Formats: sequence, structure tokens, C-alpha cells
Amino acid sequence: MRFTTALRAGCVVLAMAAMAVPASSFGIGLLPTTIEMAILPGERQRQVINIGYVHQEDTISLTLGLADWELDENGQIKLDPPGETDSSAANWVRFSPAFVTLNPGETEQVIVDMSAPIRIDRQGDYRFALIASTLLPEERSGQSGVWKKYQIASLFYLTMGHGESKPEITAATLTKSENGENALVFQLENSGNAHSRLRGEIEISGDSGDTIHAPINNLVVLHEASRKYRLPLSEDVPANPELRVMLEDIHAPQSSSGTVQLAPYTTALSFVDSAPLIEAPENDASNLD
Repeated sequence: MRFTTALRAGCVVLAMAAMAVPASSFGIGLLPTTIEMAILPGERQRQVINIGYVHQEDTISLTLGLADWELDENGQIKLDPPGETDSSAANWVRFSPAFVTLNPGETEQVIVDMSAPIRIDRQGDYRFALIASTLLPEERSGQSGVWKKYQIASLFYLTMGHGESKPEITAATLTKSENGENALVFQLENSGNAHSRLRGEIEISGDSGDTIHAPINNLVVLHEASRKYRLPLSEDVPANPELRVMLEDIHAPQSSSGTVQLAPYTTALSFVDSAPLIEAPENDASNLD
């Protein structure tokens, strides 16, 4: 069953608050949160999603639905109505049940069936999200009649046919916030037809001071897309800083091992003025997120 009404509705009556906040904050979880799979034209696949509720007091009712999704330039998830983007796989998907009621401590399974079309316009990545949502009253004094929408998602990446990810860092700069916090900001691009998922380490050395080492984990760059990634630095930046980045693409469908080591990226760094960036989560699917 497909459910699209919730995403297509322009407004909801009864003075509902027009906002969505992570459902994990009140005890709802979806597992797995990220699903990456290869699929061939005409092939059918099935995935089981578990919805858990750890709240100890109240029963909760959830509506299940589909959405298209993408990442904005700062790596934040943006939801779109299902079937409206060029990379949408929502029309291939059926799921059951469409509504779930959970008592405290209960878990429910959602069966997601995917049936890829025989003919496609292109090979590479297609995406959709399974959304669990609910409405709860706002418990603040003086806020009678106001409700909040809570959502959480499992994000699906379906790589159709021959996929290839081609990520690269195209620029790197240092920024300093108003409170004095340093950060390293990357500009990344992926010219391939499949997403990349990067992990590795950065190293900033200089003429004086300690060399800075910091890990990078689960950095996703969607296919034929660019994005920024902001990495806060707690240490003092050395004088005349030099950057070296070692990354591995752990979603490289063109490789038999599924991984590709990128060539090290090196450059001299300097501080620049820039607008504040939203820090990307380490795992792009950990929140709705």
C-alpha cells in the first residue's frame, strides 16, 4: 500500500504546528535506518523494517508513507512528495501495514516490496524513504490546540544496473565562527551515477603547533551532486597549515570489493569568511534526519 496524503497536504486544521521533529526523541526507532541495495531491471526485492517503541507510558499510533528525498548543499535531508524527483523509486514500492499502533515496549514489522521496472531511462541510483509519522499535542502552558508532527525515516538507495561513484574534494578552506570555533569546510562533488559513502582521516600540519588528526565517517555524496561538509576543529590550527585528506569510498559499485581508495587530497589552507553552515550528521540516516 502507498500513502501520499500526508506529504501532499498543504495545511492541517485545528491549529496544528507546522513543524516536524525527530521521532527518536520520544522513543520511536526504525531499523535499519539506511538500506543500500543493488537491483536489476524487472527484479523484485523485499526488505523488513522494524518499528520499535520504548516509551513506558502511552500507546502511540503511527502512519506509514513514502517520500522522495535528497540532500541539500549542507548535507541535510530534504523530503519531497513521492514520485516527484528524477531519482524517485517510490512508484516501484508497496508496503504493509500503512498504520501501526504500538503499546509501550512493542515492535512491529513493516514489509517493503520493491519491483523494478523492466525498462529504465538510465542506470545508477534511485531513492525513496519510508516515513513513520504521528501527531501529538504540544504540552506547554497556554498552547491549547497546538499539535506537533513527529517523523522518522528509513532511507533507501537502489542502484539499478551498472553503477559508478566518482567522488572528489574540489576545495577546502578554514572558517572561524563568531565564538572563535575553527572548522574545516570541504566542497565535494560526485560525477558518477551512484552515491558515494566516504570514510577516512584528515591531517593538518604546519610550521608550528601540533598536527591535527580527525576522522571522517559516513560522508555521503549523492550521484551527480555536490555538497559541503563542515568538520569542527577543537585544536589550535598550526601556522601555515597544510591539509592532507585520505578517504575511502565504501559504496563503490564499480568495484568487485565495493570499496575504492581515493587519491590523497592535499592543499594549503587559509581562513575565509563564509556564512554559517549546518553541521552534517555523522550518519545521514540517524535522524529525520
